[in-house]
Amino acid sequence: MDGLLDQIGTLLTGIFALAEGGFDGVNQVLGLIIAAIAAILMASWGRLFPTALAAAFIHVVINVVRPVLDGSAFVLPDILSLDFWLALFALFLGYAIVIALFFFLKSLIFGRRHAHAH
Repeated sequence: MDGLLDQIGTLLTGIFALAEGGFDGVNQVLGLIIAAIAAILMASWGRLFPTALAAAFIHVVINVVRPVLDGSAFVLPDILSLDFWLALFALFLGYAIVIALFFFLKSLIFGRRHAHAH
């Protein structure tokens, strides 16, 4: 039983570390703008995870397109590497945290009537 609890603790520690890394990636101007727009467009708490996933993908797309706009060559991310998927998962967790915070503030400011529109 102790081994199982140790494994669960290790898993949770790893997830929290990923969330912290994702939060650091979101806690920049680009990430905060994406999260704010996502929270404004999000209609209910039930849409948090799909919205965070969409925000993470948008973040990756912008990071791929931005160098092209600066004159660099178009380079796709290495979607077959584990590092790419871990970074995307970390961004997802970071966006879930920030969007939830922004949506909560939206709910407080505009009331439940607007934050939970159908």
